[in-house]
Amino acid sequence: MHSIKLPAEALPSQPWVQRLLPKRLWCQALLIQCVSMLLMTGLAPGVINSVFAFELRSLGIQLDSIWFWLLPHLCVVSVLARAARMPAWWRWIHVAFPVAVVFMQQVALPASVYFAGFVMTLALYWSVHNTRVPFYPSFPATWRALQRILEQHAGDQSLKVLDIGSGIGDIAMFLAKQRIHDEVSGIEIAPLPWAVSAVRALFSGTSVKFTLGDYRAIDFASLDVIFAYLSPAVMQDVWQKVQQEMRPGCLFVTSEFPVPDIQAEHIVFPSANSPALYVYLKK
Repeated sequence: MHSIKLPAEALPSQPWVQRLLPKRLWCQALLIQCVSMLLMTGLAPGVINSVFAFELRSLGIQLDSIWFWLLPHLCVVSVLARAARMPAWWRWIHVAFPVAVVFMQQVALPASVYFAGFVMTLALYWSVHNTRVPFYPSFPATWRALQRILEQHAGDQSLKVLDIGSGIGDIAMFLAKQRIHDEVSGIEIAPLPWAVSAVRALFSGTSVKFTLGDYRAIDFASLDVIFAYLSPAVMQDVWQKVQQEMRPGCLFVTSEFPVPDIQAEHIVFPSANSPALYVYLKK
């Protein structure tokens, strides 16, 4: 396995906008939303009292409506998020969140609905602000591709397999059913997905086990295969742990997000609509 090193001149310089923003993505998102709202608040009186206000109202445009100012707000936050080079899924959040807030303000729902939504969201995205790993569901094509990788690697020989960030347990339970001699387990830090996976495991008819916790607390030395579907933000940290603790000849397989600057032994494409699997052999 060979590392791919970029020359210094090829490394992209950090944009000035990104240097001004806080390091944590949720802080960046909050700051961008606040800056845009302050800009809209400053522009609104001038537009409402301008000479064009009468013409705009004659066209049926309500200048004092929050929906009128929502569109320019979405444009501003989108531009700022792109300038800050935030991940694509954060840019979608920048657009969806204000629309959802305005819409929910127009709907008379009891406070208990919001509280229930808060509790479920908290349980699902328990520590995304710390781990930088959102919830990513895997695809059946990915499960089958990983099974084939294990069969090519060890055949019928039993393996000890761990799915880090196991979510609701789909891939771990699939492997446990298909490879009955393997010891398959998963670890998930968010309480709600872990609870779902633990209940499913009770009725799965397999020996699969799910642990609530952080993969960083687990010793990788006893494992033969580690599967991860996490995020680009943590791949370097996971790889360092793999290098330090896993035994030579073991596999590290990651879905969609490769290890930065490290060439994979194999790249497997499960299907046209499924993310690629990057297979690394510990040497």
